[in-house]
Amino acid sequence: MPHDGPKPVNHFYTAYTPPLIDGDFEGKHIISVDQFARHDLEILFDAARSIRRRISQQDRGLKEICAGKVMASLFFEASTRTDMSFQAAMRRLGGDVISASNGVQFSSMYKGENIADTIRAAGCYADAIVMRHDQEGSTYEAAFYLDRLNRQIKNRAILISGGDGVGEHPTQALLDLFTIFDRKQGIDHLTLTMVGDLKHGRTVHSLAKLIACYRPAGVTLCLVSPESLRMPAPIVALLRAAGLSVIETTDLMQVLPDSDVMYWTRVQEERFSQPDEYERIKDGFVMLPAVLARAPARMILMHPLPRKHEMGTQADHDILDEDPRAIYFEQMENGMFVRMALLAKVLRGAYV
Repeated sequence: MPHDGPKPVNHFYTAYTPPLIDGDFEGKHIISVDQFARHDLEILFDAARSIRRRISQQDRGLKEICAGKVMASLFFEASTRTDMSFQAAMRRLGGDVISASNGVQFSSMYKGENIADTIRAAGCYADAIVMRHDQEGSTYEAAFYLDRLNRQIKNRAILISGGDGVGEHPTQALLDLFTIFDRKQGIDHLTLTMVGDLKHGRTVHSLAKLIACYRPAGVTLCLVSPESLRMPAPIVALLRAAGLSVIETTDLMQVLPDSDVMYWTRVQEERFSQPDEYERIKDGFVMLPAVLARAPARMILMHPLPRKHEMGTQADHDILDEDPRAIYFEQMENGMFVRMALLAKVLRGAYV
């Protein structure tokens, strides 16, 4: 499938192609949702459900799945949920976690070392590397050089993307789609609405593409944003080519009454080169209790978090959080289950 939107000059998009999962996760880097087909998602989601059940039953056998394995955490961009959930996932599977002392701001990349050498250093010590970087295409570059290392020293280190600039966030998309499946018992014939910064938001880029990979029946995807923050045209074309009905609008109230799933996002200040442009549009879409009150009772409200003023004040947050339709903390917990399933599959090919 095509990648979303214009890319920076980075030849690794053509030098490295992530392998298709094709029913077999073991030993494969996880870089893009393009690697997944419907059957792969069903395998992964079944494993995530099994892991959730086993955790609730305090099954000690989970600790044996990744015993003796080491995961390196390389986060060159701020993260709370992705970093912590990956670390929790690995430890709950019995593995160990390493990272640069005191964070990557003290790693050798801040002495001028490039991604190629940093990723190969981590590959010498770890079985899996979870990397987040603010440069789009960085995970493709890292996978390219990690494969070169693996050939040189007969290693099998795996790279998993924890976010790639404004490009993709594949594991966030996996946990988001799992949450929708879990709450709605599937995705066919639903109306899903994505709201906010659809231009820079790697979470909505990846989720939209993953839905296209699944090719559900009768799905309508509503894309609500300011004109300047519309979903990249290649992703919209991809959705339509997959048979999805797509509605693009600046008016939330046009689509709110029909929405089964509402995926809210913040306008990402860190993605703007001009602060005045951010200030001009940041207040355009705010989820408030009064807005949610107009939504259907069947709707679920999701958010990848962190949240700022796009959900109003702290008092507004408190009211929204109490609404049973607001499931973003459930969504967050599902991230650990899905990442546990993914680590078990890529490191052990384990049936869980």
